Amino acid sequence: MPMIKRRTKIVSIRLLDEEYKQLKQLCESQGARSVSDLARDAMFGLLKPATSIEGKVIDLDMRLTALRDEVQRLSRMVEA
Repeated sequence: MPMIKRRTKIVSIRLLDEEYKQLKQLCESQGARSVSDLARDAMFGLLKPATSIEGKVIDLDMRLTALRDEVQRLSRMVEA
């Protein structure tokens, strides 16, 4: 019987309601079991070197998403 490694460390982040809603939607579209699983996969994706084409595309997609989020945040600031 294989021994299951128990996760013992917790990483905590604060999100805006809209950010959490976006993560939940992404979680559903990606078929992730939870937001925690989605976040864990994303973090470990950052730890792996992006040497393959797929890795580079994933890295580019993550950067574009971060850029889009920043543009939206700045747009809200300008509108306020």
